Amino acid sequence: MEDLGRILAANGGVVSAAQLRAAGYSYDQIKRSGWRRLRRGWYAHASADPEVVAAVSAGGALTCVSALRRHGVWIPPALRGPHVRFPEAARRRGRRGCRPYRTDPPVTGAVDSPAVAVACAANHLDEEDFIVILDSIVRLRLIEQVDVRDIALASPHAHRRLWEKCDGRAESGTETMVRLRLRALRIRLRVQVRIPGVGIVDFLVGRRLVIEVDGAEPHRDRFQSDRTRDRRLKALGFEVIRLTYRDVVYDWDDVLPDILDVIRRRSHLRPATIAV
Repeated sequence: MEDLGRILAANGGVVSAAQLRAAGYSYDQIKRSGWRRLRRGWYAHASADPEVVAAVSAGGALTCVSALRRHGVWIPPALRGPHVRFPEAARRRGRRGCRPYRTDPPVTGAVDSPAVAVACAANHLDEEDFIVILDSIVRLRLIEQVDVRDIALASPHAHRRLWEKCDGRAESGTETMVRLRLRALRIRLRVQVRIPGVGIVDFLVGRRLVIEVDGAEPHRDRFQSDRTRDRRLKALGFEVIRLTYRDVVYDWDDVLPDILDVIRRRSHLRPATIAV
C-alpha cells in the first residue's frame, strides 16, 4: 500500500484513481471522500496546487520548468509556465504541449518526474538555462551527476557536450550563470574555494580576485555576515567583487566590464597574504 501523503506531496495534491486505489481507497470510498473530480479517473484534494489542477483538467500533466520548479529546482526567472505534457492520444486529437526530445513515457502522475520534466525542458532551453537547471538538479540530488551525460545526450544539445560544463556545487542559478559566462571568455576560475579564516568563497580568479554571488532574497543576518567576510578577505589581501541577483540576471552588461578591468590590470595575479 502506497503512502497517500507522499503521493499528494509529489503530485501537487492531484491524484489518479489508480493512485488512490494503490493507497488503499476503494471506488466507493473515493466517491464518498469529497475529492473534487477533475476529469475521468483524476481527483483533486482541497490543498491542490491550482497550476497542477489546470494541467490535469486540460488532459495532461504538469511538466518542463513548471514541474521542475515544484521539485525545488532553481529556474531562470524568464522561464514561465504553465507547461503541460499530453498523452499521445490527446496529441492525436490536436492537443499541443511539451514533450521530451526522444522518449515519451505514459502520463501516470499529475506532475512529471525530474528526469521527464528536464527532458521536456531541453527541447526549448538555450545552453545557459539548460546547464543552470542541470546544476540545480544535481545539487538537490534529484538526478545523479553520472546521469547528466545521458540526459544531455538525449537532448538537442547532445553535440555540444554540455554535461562537461555542469557542476553541482553551484548554490544558485546565478552562480552557474557567472561561471559559464566567465569561462566562455576563457577566464580561468576556481569554484567553491576555502580560504582560511574566511570560509568558502564562490569563485577565485587568479591568486586574489574573489567573486561572491548573492541570492535573490538578501536577509539582514546574511547582509552583515557577508560584509564581515568581505572585510576579512580584504585584510588578507584579496580583492572582492560582490554581485547581486539583479547584477547577474538583469545588469550583466554593466557588471562584466568591472570584472574585466581587474583582469586586464592583472591585479588578480598579485599574491594575497595567504596562498590558496
